[in-house]
Amino acid sequence: MGRLGKLIFVGLGLGPKGVSMEGLDELRSADVVYLEYYTTPHEPALLKYLQKEIGSELIIVDRAFVEDGRIILTEAGKGEKGRKVVLASLGDPMVATTHDELRARAIRLGIETKVVHAATVATAAAGSSGLHYYKFSTTITVTREEVERLGQVYHTLHQNLLKGAHTLLLLEYDTEAGEGVSPPEAIAGLLRAEENFKRGVVTDSTFALVLSRLGREDAQLAAGTFEELEKKAFGEPPHSIVIPGNLHFTESDSVSAIFGINATRVKGNSDEVLRTAQTLVPKYVAKTRQVLASVRPKLRKEYDTVVENVELYLRDAENFLANGQDELAMLSVGYAEGLIDSLTFAGVVKIDW
Repeated sequence: MGRLGKLIFVGLGLGPKGVSMEGLDELRSADVVYLEYYTTPHEPALLKYLQKEIGSELIIVDRAFVEDGRIILTEAGKGEKGRKVVLASLGDPMVATTHDELRARAIRLGIETKVVHAATVATAAAGSSGLHYYKFSTTITVTREEVERLGQVYHTLHQNLLKGAHTLLLLEYDTEAGEGVSPPEAIAGLLRAEENFKRGVVTDSTFALVLSRLGREDAQLAAGTFEELEKKAFGEPPHSIVIPGNLHFTESDSVSAIFGINATRVKGNSDEVLRTAQTLVPKYVAKTRQVLASVRPKLRKEYDTVVENVELYLRDAENFLANGQDELAMLSVGYAEGLIDSLTFAGVVKIDW
């Protein structure tokens, strides 16, 4: 039985000439080269450059081809000595979970694998914006299907901001459909999510950075409030949005210099964001007090202890919330509501929440 071949994942970086010398060597020595466009528009300049450098044709494939992976794996196993197959993609190949899964399948089949890493938007976003890379938290993609209702994106941003962390939003571009999410569409989607969830995560004054076509000659950087950015045009994709959390003074200085705006306009977005409990506990407390006030005149004196304990639990909830003990605050409200409900279950009074 012949030895199985190799499957090499080569990152092409951010622009037409972002591929490393090591990556070019792997491309030149390959038996088959697949070039994947997934979330980035086709670049004739990139294709022309690569074909000139490696002296052979590249086979352009889509996401479905890579996700299926059978043809790629079959090619790598052909011949007496096996073949060398290269899968090239923009950015760093292992940022995509699809590639990681394909690599695992190849390894299980006995195919040798290798990864040639390259620059990716995840690191370039920090470098190009002047923000500290280690302060970024969960990155999330804004898809065309979800842009009208950005619940998951909103909640991810919320958690990042509570930690004081920066958030990178990748705006999807579908190469097959030739359509993507523009920065104004993503901003509008987040503002709609705010109207729905009301956690104080974003407002018209939220400060953000828009990074368009990083690594290319026509790259564009813009900074401003949501209200300002929602009115701008940013040209062709790909686009990303960075929403800063807490800013170190060196980050503020860098953003001011890089984006050419006054330092007083640069601000983080973590100070105003509300914890979930800060939104819910006051509402629950107010509602419970309203219900208690409505039924109290109907209760006999023997239930004064129940009423007193409801009031104590509500005060505890407010104190716990003020001290940042959110779980205890929520539990205290629940106990207060439970005591009132017990009066209904005992047939003492009818309560309409």
